[in-house]
Amino acid sequence: MPLEPPLTDLKSNPPLPSPTDQFLYRSAREAHDQAEYLGYLLLFQGTPPSVERVRDHVAAAAPRVPAWAYRLAGRHGRLAWEAVADLDPRGHVHELRLAPGPDPVGRMADELHRLPFPEDAPDWGIWLVRGWAPDSYALCYRVHHALQDGMGAAAVIGALFGPGEHRLPLTVPPQVEPPLKPGELAAMLAADIPAAARRTARWTPGLRPPGAHQTVHHTHVEVERLRRLSKSAGVTLNQVYLAVTAGALRAWSPADWSTGKRPLHVCTPLDTRPAGYEQATLGNHMAMLRIPLPCAEPDPRRRLESVVRAARVSPERRMATRAGLRVLPRTGAALIRYFLGPRRTALTVTNVRAPNGLSFGADPVIACVGLPALLLGHALIVCLASYGPEASVVFVSDRTDPDPAVLPGLWHTALAELEQAYSC
Repeated sequence: MPLEPPLTDLKSNPPLPSPTDQFLYRSAREAHDQAEYLGYLLLFQGTPPSVERVRDHVAAAAPRVPAWAYRLAGRHGRLAWEAVADLDPRGHVHELRLAPGPDPVGRMADELHRLPFPEDAPDWGIWLVRGWAPDSYALCYRVHHALQDGMGAAAVIGALFGPGEHRLPLTVPPQVEPPLKPGELAAMLAADIPAAARRTARWTPGLRPPGAHQTVHHTHVEVERLRRLSKSAGVTLNQVYLAVTAGALRAWSPADWSTGKRPLHVCTPLDTRPAGYEQATLGNHMAMLRIPLPCAEPDPRRRLESVVRAARVSPERRMATRAGLRVLPRTGAALIRYFLGPRRTALTVTNVRAPNGLSFGADPVIACVGLPALLLGHALIVCLASYGPEASVVFVSDRTDPDPAVLPGLWHTALAELEQAYSC
């Protein structure tokens, strides 16, 4: 059955897209490729289902995901959300056959990342992956980044494969949006803009021309290792993750840090959803925080201390950023392009957690792999996606020199060095 638009009053008065929505939509039209899609790859043990069974499941669960009934479209020279007429969720379910062989997770992640979307279902899709083993299969949710951010996509896989049948909120109602405080916003911009105007470190991967294809490399880590280290150091898990990534990047292009001391700037998504609307799924509710990674610092302990100083974010800042982007949409989109482009920000580093208790029928999810979108002309994006006791670490790059295939090993080496520094 076609999925009807969930909120009829939004047909005539749809919500406005955020500056990030507008930026990603226009960037995708300029790029003409698959770079703007993100997703989650869920792995199962059990007899693979038929694609028809998956289509039935998605069609039954689709009313829980009202964001699927909308798309970005131009109206009188401006972008706006509009309801999609006659949307059939079954047409968004596809199948991928994977031959037996080594590293099936890596091969399917790489192939899914490159797969084009059908012209009649361009915004989101679900792929059933099977064939590499008789008792294993995977389901992958992919969505255009202008339609949803990583947190919104995580909420969707929770609604599709988690317990219960609760309907996700479409977006954040105007009456709960944080108020604009001009003084607070002005102080934040006065501190951020001069710092963001400075270029990032000279970085060999960023100087190389993009290749013809993006590559996906992955590893995994026990979440308890990261928690134990964060407890020993008295910092957050995310700060540990950033410091370990800084160590891996230092080893990836060592010649860049032999004389240069300038930090390598990364952007990390900052969720700005208000309390009670953490699962809002339409559009992007993320701001980008620009953080200097101390890749020139040889001591792993001092690298972590530097990250901690740079990566503190108060709840007040989150809400001030959201309010500022809401009232200055055109300025916000321009700032994203200027300050987060490759001259001033070298790469993106993300950290997401998938909902617990996911399953398809009687088969529980045994692992979750994030598939991030490589954006902004960056040479690399790194994604930590946690599910249950383990987390995947994924590296997506379109550069070949230095070889990104070594990054998973370098990341584990950097983690071991930091553990040794704190006697973990």
